[in-house]
Amino acid sequence: MMKVWLVSIFLMLAASSGGATYWPDDGNLFYPFAPKAGEGQSTAIHKDSPLFTGWADGYTGLVYGSGVDEMWMTPHLALGKAVGGSVDIVCLGDGGRITLTFSQSIMNGPDFDFAVFENAFNDTFLELAWVEVSSDGIHFCRFRNYVNNEDVGNPVAMRIYGLASKYKHSYGTPFDLSELQDTYNACFTSDAVFLSDAYANELKTNFPFLDLNNITHVRLIDVVGDGSAADSIGQPIYDPVNQPSSPGCDLDAVGVINQLPLNGIAQSIAFDPIPNQKLAFQSLELSAEADSGLPVVFAVQSGSATNFGSILTFTATGTVEVVASQPGNGTYAPASPVLRSFRVAEEIQHIFVEPLANQIKSGGSVRVNADASSGLPVKLEVYDGPATVSIGETNHVLNLANDIGTVTLRAFQPGDAATAPAPDVFVDFEIVESSASNAPVPLADWMAVNPLPGPAIASATDAYGRPAVVLEYALDRRMRGRSRVAGSGDLAGWTNIVPEIIGRDGAGDVMTLKVQLTAEEAKRYYRLMFEEQ
Repeated sequence: MMKVWLVSIFLMLAASSGGATYWPDDGNLFYPFAPKAGEGQSTAIHKDSPLFTGWADGYTGLVYGSGVDEMWMTPHLALGKAVGGSVDIVCLGDGGRITLTFSQSIMNGPDFDFAVFENAFNDTFLELAWVEVSSDGIHFCRFRNYVNNEDVGNPVAMRIYGLASKYKHSYGTPFDLSELQDTYNACFTSDAVFLSDAYANELKTNFPFLDLNNITHVRLIDVVGDGSAADSIGQPIYDPVNQPSSPGCDLDAVGVINQLPLNGIAQSIAFDPIPNQKLAFQSLELSAEADSGLPVVFAVQSGSATNFGSILTFTATGTVEVVASQPGNGTYAPASPVLRSFRVAEEIQHIFVEPLANQIKSGGSVRVNADASSGLPVKLEVYDGPATVSIGETNHVLNLANDIGTVTLRAFQPGDAATAPAPDVFVDFEIVESSASNAPVPLADWMAVNPLPGPAIASATDAYGRPAVVLEYALDRRMRGRSRVAGSGDLAGWTNIVPEIIGRDGAGDVMTLKVQLTAEEAKRYYRLMFEEQ
């Protein structure tokens, strides 16, 4: 009897909702569940959809749940456009929460008004989160939500409604603000018996403070999916729990579909990411530009640092967050602020991954050389490519597939107590048939018809403004060889150098690699070394 009643309330609410809701047949009953991304009548919205008019540009109220590794405590990565993939996220941890803010408010318009992006790598490993909105940052209203779990801990999109993370990475779960009005109205009718008392009372308390045409805050709260948490009807929710390193919701972004119009001409700020800094550097000069030409204002949001105009001075190790803003004038509307986060540490580091030749489809294996300037072990993962490709995170043995396609590897080094994380490095290559025109050939065969690439040398500065030397050379992806850079002060004791890659340009099968060496690292002499891969 209860299931029949639940159907009646959901159908009533959907009839007056502005959102596009799908009601598939689930046995003998109807539920408000849309299918997974890519299937007909799915509500999933791709990150590159022209529907999006803006993105979250600030955050507050961050509380990490249990089990989060420090490398995933990166809330600034939840700001701006959704990236997709697995790494450009902030991990909330089991039971964690974060509030995203919007300098240009979300408004209640036609159909869906905003969407939440998570990083699930498939359609079933979905780490769910409640979604709440506010107009004042104090009173929050939670969207009605429902989960019909058949498999404990393994939710699927077809059985999730009103929760973030319904869809895999690159696809947003959309929300319609008018549904909150519908649900609030239902709280004062006989249909209220089909909402839990806790949910209905909370909504009745906070909804009068909500302006559906001026939503400035969206809060995400991770659902601890062990059955102890309940949906808005009071049924237990199950999803993956106790995941190592990055448990709970992994938030990529919140995109806005219906946005309150600006008063004035829109403007935007270009503010490049700030590299991690060595404490001994003491300070740096910030640089950002507004496309209106108006001056940009900087402010330290958190961390042991102060700024005087564009000069930022840091006084201790730790994470520093800086916001660039432009308040507008009589002609231009305020720009969306841009937040940048970086770490100040005793030491900084970078990664060098040897360029890889194309590989022949074989199912064999090859070892990838990767080093960090700190001497700490580099970790590798397959970022993209055929599903059968894998790599040992620490032993760097790449197991090739019996499939052809492009493979992208991600190299990362999370740092330690004294050393900041290294910037991620991505390398790619092709797995090809042995008869393909771009199939690799032995180094000796390649050298018989091709001269060794001669390096071009130029003076430059590194990312921190220090003197550097740029070594540029071209590699053919058909050359099955390894390349190393070595330096010596007297042409006698050559030692390997861990240079910093500053560019990799592909043109057909030829790759131009620019390697940046600080003057200190490059020494007086250096050379390229090649050996069989």
